[in-house]
This record gives sequence, structure tokens and C-alpha cells, in this order.
Amino acid sequence: MTQQGTAGPVELLEGAFSQAKALIAGVRSEQLTQPTPCSEWDVQGLLNHMNESAGYLATFLTGEKPTASGNAGEAYSAITAAALAAVNAPGAMDKKGSGPGGEINGAGMASVIFMDQYIHGWDLAKATGQSLPANERLAEACRAVAENMVSGGRGSGAFAPEVKVADNASTADKIAGLTGRKP
Repeated sequence: MTQQGTAGPVELLEGAFSQAKALIAGVRSEQLTQPTPCSEWDVQGLLNHMNESAGYLATFLTGEKPTASGNAGEAYSAITAAALAAVNAPGAMDKKGSGPGGEINGAGMASVIFMDQYIHGWDLAKATGQSLPANERLAEACRAVAENMVSGGRGSGAFAPEVKVADNASTADKIAGLTGRKP
């Protein structure tokens, strides 16, 4: 935790990876071809993207692309372990490089990947009939990151137009609406 009592990017990333691992473990093989809230991917495509996203963070920080084999859960565990090792390395949060929106530091990239993993965890839960674990700390942190990134992301096509949700919707569902998903 940071001095202000809020979680830092590494802790949030760890939480999103842990949450996604639990959801991936709940995916049955017959669900891999099912559609997801991301119209461009079925469940298998979404799992591939989640692995690529986590691997992108490790590559950004180390210059080496992690590799993994096995089923979706085994691959995700190996790739996220590489990403966490990379973010926990000395100086990782200050490392600068080129990201999807221009120059970014390691802390910023970890936040982007945290948001990506959290939102796609929601997508995976919806697509496979699972419940997204109730973790309001992660949800509120993701909402804050998304609110800062979504307008620029819409311009690049990363997010669809906002979908209005009920005022009493969960924070996770509000994030889904903000990022163009229908809860």
C-alpha cells in the first residue's frame, strides 16, 4: 500500500492477475468458442489477448517476451509470473519506453495492463457464466484508471461509446458501461 492507503500499481496488478487466474480456472473446454462482450474475440481469443497483454508488460520492462505452454491456466500463470517478476525488479516503475499511447513509464504501463486485465476478467466472467469476484478495492482502482484513459482510447478505437448503466449498478458494471460494454 502507498502512504495514502491506496494500492500501488504492482499490488493492483497482482490483484487483477489473481482474479483472472480464478476465472480462467473456471473456463470449461466447451466454452472456448463462445462469444464474449468483446465482439472481436471468442473465449479462446480473449484468453489469448489476456496472455499477450500480460506478456507485453514483461516485454516492455525486460525486453524479453515471456513464453508459456500448456492449457490457458498454465500459460497465464507462467506469463503473469514473468510480468510480476519484471514489475518487482529494481527501477521497473521508473523505466520509460514506448507504449500504445506514446512514451510511458513502468508504473503507467502496469496501470494500463491492470485495467486491461480487470476489464477482460469481467468479459471472461460474463462469457462463461461466472461471477466476477467482489473486490471493491480493485473495482474502484480500475474505475479511476479507466476514467483517465477512456476518452483517448475511444479515439483510437480501443473503447466503444459509453453504455449507460443504472446508478445502483456495481462498480464493475459501471466500468463495463464506461468502456462500451453492456452489463
